[in-house]
Amino acid sequence: MASRTQTPRNAPRAPAAARRGRGGRGGGGGLRSDRDGDLTMDIAVKGRGRIGKPTPPPSASRDLTSRISRGGARGGSILSGRARGAILRQAAASDISMKEARAPARQGGLTELKVTGWEKSKASSDADGGVSSLIKWMEKKASHKLGSRAKQVKIKKSHVEGSELVISVPAEDVGALVRISGYVWAGATVKIERVGAGTEEPGISTADLKATLKGVLERRYNADTKLLDLSALGQDADLQKQSIFEKKSTTQKFFPALMKVLEGAFDTPAEKDAAISSVSLANNELVDLTHVTTLSLTLPKLHNLDLSNNSLRKLSSLDNWRRRFFQLEHLVLSGNPIEQNDPEYPAEIMKWYPKLRLLNNIQVRTEEEVNSKATVTDLPFPVRTPLFQDQDGIAENFVRTFFAGFDSDRPALSGHYYDDQSDFSYAVNTQAPRDPAATGHTEKQEWDQYIKNSRNLKKIDHLPARTSRLFRGTQAISDSFASLPRTRHPDLATEARKWMIEAHIQPGVPDPSGNSPMGVDGFMIVVHGEYDELDSSGTQVTKKRSFDRTFIIGPGTGPSGVRVVNDMLTVRAYGGAQAFEPESVGEDAQQQNVAPADAVPQLPAGLTVEVAEQMVAELQKQTGMNVQFSKDCLEAAGWDFAKGMETFASVKGNLGPEAFA
Repeated sequence: MASRTQTPRNAPRAPAAARRGRGGRGGGGGLRSDRDGDLTMDIAVKGRGRIGKPTPPPSASRDLTSRISRGGARGGSILSGRARGAILRQAAASDISMKEARAPARQGGLTELKVTGWEKSKASSDADGGVSSLIKWMEKKASHKLGSRAKQVKIKKSHVEGSELVISVPAEDVGALVRISGYVWAGATVKIERVGAGTEEPGISTADLKATLKGVLERRYNADTKLLDLSALGQDADLQKQSIFEKKSTTQKFFPALMKVLEGAFDTPAEKDAAISSVSLANNELVDLTHVTTLSLTLPKLHNLDLSNNSLRKLSSLDNWRRRFFQLEHLVLSGNPIEQNDPEYPAEIMKWYPKLRLLNNIQVRTEEEVNSKATVTDLPFPVRTPLFQDQDGIAENFVRTFFAGFDSDRPALSGHYYDDQSDFSYAVNTQAPRDPAATGHTEKQEWDQYIKNSRNLKKIDHLPARTSRLFRGTQAISDSFASLPRTRHPDLATEARKWMIEAHIQPGVPDPSGNSPMGVDGFMIVVHGEYDELDSSGTQVTKKRSFDRTFIIGPGTGPSGVRVVNDMLTVRAYGGAQAFEPESVGEDAQQQNVAPADAVPQLPAGLTVEVAEQMVAELQKQTGMNVQFSKDCLEAAGWDFAKGMETFASVKGNLGPEAFA
């Protein structure tokens, strides 16, 4: 893949902190307040544990949220509510499709809006009745600040008709202005609506909904601390006005839609990662990560994450983010039942996040320990493989992200890596040899969910049938993914021997920008492995399968900067992982006149024999030395891979041919 310049990030090393607006609780009759002092944001609410009365915060105040959001509204839920309100129909994989509002009046390419309520303001005594001040205020409040380019809203024309102020604005600014309807200006509640809207409540247009979501993000983003504060979303006044959380269908699709709007605010993933290093999801009554899992796809390089004061009861509630967020340095889980239910969870969390320094504001690793850990974990994969070519970690990050996303959120995955020119197909190989050691009984019709769209070209020679089984475009691929059974792949870190992964530089990959007619460098990634096939609930294993999957990836214009050009999957009966296993360490050592790995003396604490073997293999690959000299070089460097490379560089001129394979 063509080399890219990465935008440097000065991510904070300390826990995230940010200012939040302060406001009275339970009063104001729907009025809202901002930091300029001219709005009142609190609303009167009812109910407990829903979109209603805030849940009192726990007494613990040492977590990250206590500094991020002290004084703000707490409680609320993004996972429950009563049915009534607007419906989000699409989120992660495509634009949000909503019922279109009544067509507004247009004049000279501009859209007319009417503003009422302003005439009762404290500025009514001004010479123009406060119109000029009101216009400046509306432009300021409706302008966008989050993203690669700031968007300044401008009101092009205005005139007064009785008690109404009629303004004309470009169509793309309508949603931003309608979003601030209900705000208080100079003591008066200002209402903004389309001309000709009548008394009927209009449907929510796509532009309005996107403007609402972007407004939520902008109000909750602090550029100084690089914090995106998504805590207590159930109490957000703008979201309550749209009744987002009052129906299960809208609740489920809200967060993917929010992440899609966030991605669209930035030109490149590098800009997005540089702008946001901390996220708070505190006080949202999360029982698991099902509805917020897309955060790990949108912001994979977070440094600080706050999940405090939710309802996470056990470690499995966090499985969707296991081995994600590889740059995570501070995690807050205080105020969750997991603290009482599983006192040993911190040890497992540390395995998930190799760079974690702070857990619940308590130091769990020193800087030296993190650097030492990075020496080992920065190797591509702890998997024996003939060749793994990579550049800037692109191939490695793709593999780590793809299979985790395929297991947890396929619609978001298809929108993340595939575009309208991407191809996907799969084939069933029912004649592949089975695991000779297998004793389980093979059920009849075990390929029911696969065979209909299987594109086995050895069996299908009719052109229309072959063509119909090739899926092209984001939506077609997403639909095809949805037709396949739910899966759970082995963990890449803890079950590495169940995988075989190769990556090769692939020239001539189509350039979506059109700047390189002859194509650019990408990667061909070949993966062999296995997975558990799950039932519809995603909890019970029904079968075990083996698979082979080949990807061609190249540069993309989507949120990840990477796109899948072609994806071919072959599914077969489980055949075991014997082919991936290296020969006996003892036999291999005898052939190379090397002591077995089990006899490696004085391995540093925390360095396993398996990882030591991988370090030897990686040094062999990068230097060309044989096993014996690679092992000796690492021993002399204290099993520090970087120092081992330096040692090789300093002595390679004196090494004879016997040192090389």
